[in-house]
Amino acid sequence: MVRGVTHPCTFSPNNDRVVLKTKQADNPDATLFSWHERFGGWVADLTAADCDRVYSARSYGKWQGHRVAVESVVDGVAAVTYADSNGGWAAENGFTEVDRYEYRREVPAAELGDVHEEQRDLGFTRWRESTFE
Repeated sequence: MVRGVTHPCTFSPNNDRVVLKTKQADNPDATLFSWHERFGGWVADLTAADCDRVYSARSYGKWQGHRVAVESVVDGVAAVTYADSNGGWAAENGFTEVDRYEYRREVPAAELGDVHEEQRDLGFTRWRESTFE
C-alpha cells in the first residue's frame, strides 16, 4: 500500500525492495511509476519505508469441514488448495496431489463456508528487529 492505494507487488525482504508493476495503459501515478521498456509496463521501485504497508493476503474457507485456501473463483467454481492437516482425507475426497503434501481441486463456491482473508505483515520481522534489538 502506497499513499493509501493498494498495489500488487513483489517484495524482497533481504534487500528491502518493493517493486510495483502494472500493464495498464495510463501511468497510475506519474510521481511514482516510470515506463519500463523490457517489462512493457509501468514500474515503481521502492523501499519498504516508502510504503504505508507491505503485506500478503490470502483467502481461506471451509469445505466439508476442512480448511482450504481459495486461489480463485470463476463462474461459481472455486479453485482451492487443501490447507488442513489430513492429506489422506484430501486424496479420498477428490483433491489431486500437485506437489508433495499439496492438494488441489475445484469445488462449487456456494459450498464454501467461513470465507475470510488473512493478512501477513511482511515488514514485521524487520520492524521488530530494529525496534527491540
